[in-house]
Amino acid sequence: MKEVQINKLKKKYTPSFKAKVALEAIKEEKSSGELANEYQVHPGQIRNWKATAKKGFIDIFTDNRKNKGQEKDELIQELYRQIGKLKVEIDWLKKNLGLSHKKRLLLIDKTNREITVSRQSELLGISRSIIYYKPVID
Repeated sequence: MKEVQINKLKKKYTPSFKAKVALEAIKEEKSSGELANEYQVHPGQIRNWKATAKKGFIDIFTDNRKNKGQEKDELIQELYRQIGKLKVEIDWLKKNLGLSHKKRLLLIDKTNREITVSRQSELLGISRSIIYYKPVID
């Protein structure tokens, strides 16, 4: 069974078909003319697939694991940072559950560098504008 899709006048071959033909060409047991006849593909196309496959082999054997490992380590570090931040927020919030609005307002710590005032107000369900409000005295 041929692995070909004919789209108007242009044939499109699946990657697995190309790989199969390219590997046959690399083995050099048959000439590109014989392979072309067998697979109904132009000999020039087979030579192109063979060259592409040989170039691809170089990429397969280069050490991309280092780059992937570095990206993975960076992702892990970022996730640990986010987990740490969320843990601090949860611990802070647990201490302040079940309080009245006035008591929750008193819990806002403007000097806390780990949780911003904006995030504290969001966690406590307080409007941020009320934190900065100063009544006008006549």
